[in-house]
Amino acid sequence: MTHCNDGSIDGPAPIVVVGGGMVGCVAAMYLARRFGRVEVLERDTAVKRAEGHTARSLTVILSARGWRVLDDLGLAERVRALCLPLGGRLAHRPDGSQQYTAYGRHGQRIWSVRRDRLHRLLVSATAATSGVRMHHGIRVQAVDLDGPSVTVDENGRMRRIPCARVIGCDGVHSVVRSALVAAGARQTVRQLSLGYKEIDVSDAEEWRHPRTAFHYWPRGQALFGAFPDIEGGYNGSLFLPLSDGPDNFAGLTSPAVPMLFAERFSDLTARIAGLEEQFRDRPTSAITTTGCDRWHHSDTTVLLGDACHAMAPFMGHGMNCGFEDARVLDECLAAAGDWASALKAYERRRRPDVEAIVRISHDHYRTLSRGPHRADRTEAVLDRLSRLLPEPRFDPLYERCAFSHDSYATVLSDARAARHLADSLLAAHGPRLLEGPDETFRAAARALTAVQPHPLQSVPDGGIHARGALPNPLD
Repeated sequence: MTHCNDGSIDGPAPIVVVGGGMVGCVAAMYLARRFGRVEVLERDTAVKRAEGHTARSLTVILSARGWRVLDDLGLAERVRALCLPLGGRLAHRPDGSQQYTAYGRHGQRIWSVRRDRLHRLLVSATAATSGVRMHHGIRVQAVDLDGPSVTVDENGRMRRIPCARVIGCDGVHSVVRSALVAAGARQTVRQLSLGYKEIDVSDAEEWRHPRTAFHYWPRGQALFGAFPDIEGGYNGSLFLPLSDGPDNFAGLTSPAVPMLFAERFSDLTARIAGLEEQFRDRPTSAITTTGCDRWHHSDTTVLLGDACHAMAPFMGHGMNCGFEDARVLDECLAAAGDWASALKAYERRRRPDVEAIVRISHDHYRTLSRGPHRADRTEAVLDRLSRLLPEPRFDPLYERCAFSHDSYATVLSDARAARHLADSLLAAHGPRLLEGPDETFRAAARALTAVQPHPLQSVPDGGIHARGALPNPLD
């Protein structure tokens, strides 16, 4: 198998994958397995990619959806060796107390992994896949949807490469999506008011669940989160408003950072070596979300991953969702008799799920920023429903997102229906329902579900389209 770094492509290319990131690698492996020759065009050089020259988060999360794809591709065992399993999140409160929240009720775990390590493994696996050629250092400048073809910059030399299909896996600033917009699609590219900066933290033996939990310090508009690294220490991120509020990245200088941490994250300060230097030398990263009201063009072009649905990172599902895009596209190609039908089916299947997880990811910021709180009566009813009525529709939302393959749209729909049911139960029976025996509660819930129609409304179509925008998590 050829792993090209010189950017040479001889003759027309049957399938071109634009973008050699993690979703692009996964898509290329699926496509090559089904169709043979695939050319992957990546603008960064192989060295730059390998060294992790990126402003994106150091740590990514794998949950059931991602593992399903890695199992498909025969990579799960190799990837698992790079990961740490996490059973829950540990909140560090301002008063010094800690509270652990399990991710699942049955001991399920998500897995954290360094982005650069996972990407290197996927690049290696992609380059070793029969039919795939990877080309680094090639910038795609334009896409002709009808040709189809891509115009590339190869070391300063412009060149048009004809092809049969263009698969857009080129992220937030997608050139392939731009071509769809030029053809009439409507896009949303939005920068949240919240940004983050990576800050490394050393090991801390006094933290409970030190290497089996995501640690976070909820302080309202200031939030610090840290994932354990398989080689020791923690990969931390400081989240602050970019420019608004009393503490923000625009107004925070390196000398003032120790004071901020002493006031907000006092138990962290002794665990961060060179805090001022890390703050000064690490880039401040913005959080950009994307959406587009058209993901494909005829039978030639299609978008996957962040190119069509970059989301807030708070649920850790962006990569998993992108991997799932590639799997669903492969299923649609297997089921359909032609590319045009397959691309239509792919977009029809994925759009409701993507709109749901984008909404869920935005909402989860509030869970992290406020930290664990005393459950209100509705939350108490929901908890009891999940314990006494063992049906997927009553399972906790986070648990179903992370540990099932259920449609994200179904998960969100069921969560809203369960909340509606909880409110209806309280309205009908009052808080005394929570004090009664399990059988009384179960009977009341069963009686109400038998007569109450499903109240769910679909995810608003404006969720990630140009027609509307999701609320900023800080609004």
